[in-house]
Amino acid sequence: MNAQLAFSTAFQDEIPNYRESDDAVSSLSVRRVRVRVANTRSAWVKELEDRFDELTSLPRGWDGYAGAPVSFNCAQFAANLIERLCINTLPAPQLVPMPDGTIRLEWHMNEFDLEIDVLGPYNVLAYRADLLTDEEEEIEIQTDFSELSEWVSKLAADRNELLEQAEG
Repeated sequence: MNAQLAFSTAFQDEIPNYRESDDAVSSLSVRRVRVRVANTRSAWVKELEDRFDELTSLPRGWDGYAGAPVSFNCAQFAANLIERLCINTLPAPQLVPMPDGTIRLEWHMNEFDLEIDVLGPYNVLAYRADLLTDEEEEIEIQTDFSELSEWVSKLAADRNELLEQAEG
């Protein structure tokens, strides 16, 4: 049983009776012994915390139509995904609310466009365009995020040689 199911919002610092981050309890139990683990937060998640709060608090109709605020489930999964994808040499992604209550993570840098649509927990669509080679890819992800991790790593790669070839 997961001990944290009762706490399912994206950022719960303001919820009364919320366990402090140094009191995190894992869902692993061995012979009924619970293991306490530190709640590590990447620089990206810390940087984006206020933006997540803003997007989950949007009023209905924020887009001039019937736009819904970003759901807590999408925001929480996106934050967990960002935590796993974080590379300190890259800037944090842009967080873009979608009218249906989902969230998009975006990077437009290093001659790449990378867009990750978090439609719900373990329901992700990702799109990448390499502007140097005109290659485009799209993947649907439910459990194996290794290819997406490779895409983010390539964002951080030094592409100066390819840029020089494209310019010259």
